[in-house]
Amino acid sequence: MKQRLGGFITGVGNVYTAALLGFLLWQRTPLGDAWPVRLVANFLPYLFLPLLLLVPLILISKSRASKIVISLPCVIFFLLYGHLFLPHATNVPGLSEDTLTVMTYNVTRGDPGVEEILSIIETEDADVVALQEVSPEVGEALYSLAHRYPYMAVHPTPDGYAGCAVLSRYPLANNEVYPLVEGTHLSQRVVVDLGGEDIHLFNVHLQPPHLAVRRGGSRLLVPAGYDTTIQDREMARLLEELDALEGKVVLAGDFNMTDQATSYLALTGVLRDAHREAGWGFGHTFPDREALFVATPFPLMRIDYVFHSPDLTARRSYVGERGGPNHRFLVAELSS
Repeated sequence: MKQRLGGFITGVGNVYTAALLGFLLWQRTPLGDAWPVRLVANFLPYLFLPLLLLVPLILISKSRASKIVISLPCVIFFLLYGHLFLPHATNVPGLSEDTLTVMTYNVTRGDPGVEEILSIIETEDADVVALQEVSPEVGEALYSLAHRYPYMAVHPTPDGYAGCAVLSRYPLANNEVYPLVEGTHLSQRVVVDLGGEDIHLFNVHLQPPHLAVRRGGSRLLVPAGYDTTIQDREMARLLEELDALEGKVVLAGDFNMTDQATSYLALTGVLRDAHREAGWGFGHTFPDREALFVATPFPLMRIDYVFHSPDLTARRSYVGERGGPNHRFLVAELSS
């Protein structure tokens, strides 16, 4: 009986490892652009969850070969995510003592409650705050923070969904607000005067991918398509604007993409991801408390980011414990 059970566990481990390696290899071929692959890739960290059960079971087995096989996904997980669970140096030699803390927060059209939103902003006390989904009610309430943030560029929209705002302790110039693609969310570009040094700050809210579903039964919904066409166009426009800029750049916002998206790879070819550089853990920000009306115990995905040009360095990055009901905020401390 024990021999059969050991053989079964070994077989499951071998099948799991083969399936995971197959998916990762498939993802890196031209077939990786197929929508099912791109959709599954958004949940890549969860593909390693079976290791929590398989590794202990295989370690106590007598099969040396199965232990070698199961070590492969463990090594891959460490290579992909291991550095996110290691301590980071907060004091880097040669860095300026001057820092700029940037907070990005999708306020979900005021859904957490205006008082809660104001409380979160005041508590975090970042130097610059980039907000998305700013409704008229939220926009008006933000002016009560003028004693903390004397420089504001607030642009609510009637439905709140496309609205945005930047709050700053430092002077702002060249405030521009426009959709990256006609009919999409507003994006914002300002210049922050950090003690005589100009920093270009983008506040971005990209369109979410379109997930088509069909009914596979009376209640079962089955994915039938995953389209990022509009988001890809937005990213192409954003990359063009970044290419035309000179000087230091910070890009913050709700990007509606994970770190497995093609757009993420294109963007990190130009800028650095502050959380990847100085954060701890997966950095998931969405959803905060519920998804499709189903309660979630913790955020499941990382779609909110602070990116920065290579002439800046992230000292620290963290996800807040409050937010909701959709997004938690993200704060990054940057230095030159």
